[in-house]
Amino acid sequence: MITKWKFIVLTLVIFFSGCAKNVVDKNNDLGSGNKSNLPVTLDALIEHAEYCKEIYDGGGDQKDEVAFDVKQKDGITIIIIRGTANLTNIQSDIDVRLVKDERLGIYLHKGFRDASLGVMEVIDNAREGSRTVVSSNKPKYPLEHTVHITGHSLGGAIAQIIGMWLHQRSYNVQIFSYGSPKVSTEVLSSGQPTHWRVVRTSDPIPFSPPWPYSHTGLFIDSVSLDWGPDNDNGLISETDGLDHAIEKYVTTLKQQR
Repeated sequence: MITKWKFIVLTLVIFFSGCAKNVVDKNNDLGSGNKSNLPVTLDALIEHAEYCKEIYDGGGDQKDEVAFDVKQKDGITIIIIRGTANLTNIQSDIDVRLVKDERLGIYLHKGFRDASLGVMEVIDNAREGSRTVVSSNKPKYPLEHTVHITGHSLGGAIAQIIGMWLHQRSYNVQIFSYGSPKVSTEVLSSGQPTHWRVVRTSDPIPFSPPWPYSHTGLFIDSVSLDWGPDNDNGLISETDGLDHAIEKYVTTLKQQR
C-alpha cells in the first residue's frame, strides 16, 4: 500500500514540477566542496538517514496523519518524522497554496504547514507535562536546548518548518532532510536554522513544488558527497522515481565510508 502511494506522489510531482533558482540562504552559505571537507560528519548523515528508515520500517498505524518519534541521545533531542504513507499525507503533498505563517513572517506551503501544526501541537502538549504519554501511547520528552529534526520526503518538509519554529524560540536546531521538497518562497529575516539537505540528483521529489518555491539549506549529494549552496539545477526528465526511496539514501551514504 505504501508503495502505491509513493508512485501516485511521484506521478503528481512529474506533472507539477519545474526548476527554480534558490533564494539566498546566508545562514547555510558555507561555500562548497566535496567529501574531503564536508562540514558535517558522514556518520551523522548516516545516523539520521537510518532514523528515517526505521520510522517507515516500524509500521504502526499508517492511518496516522503524520507519524513521528522523539529520541533523547547525549543531551540532544532528536525528532524523526515519517514521509508519505497514506492518502492524508498525499493531500498534504499536493496542497501547494502559499499561506502566511504569522510566527515566521514568511509564506509556507499550506499542506506542509498544516501537517507541521499537528506534530508541533503534540510536541508542545507533551512538553508541558514532562514525559507525558500522548495519543500514540509513546512517551514524549521535554526538548533539550539542542534539537535535531530529521525526515525523508514529506517528513523532511515538516522537519524544515518545525525547525524554523524552534529556531525562532532560540533552540539550537539542526535539520537533516533526505529527498525533501521545497517548503517556502522566502528565507527568515532572522536567519535560517542549520539545515543539511541531503539529495540524490536522480530523485524527482526535490524538484517540487515548482516556481516560485525555492530550497534553503546546504545541499549535499548523497552519492558523491559534493556539497554547496547552488543545487538542483538538473532536469526532471533525467530523474527516476525509484531513487526517492529512503533505502537508496542510506545505501549511497554508507558506500562513502
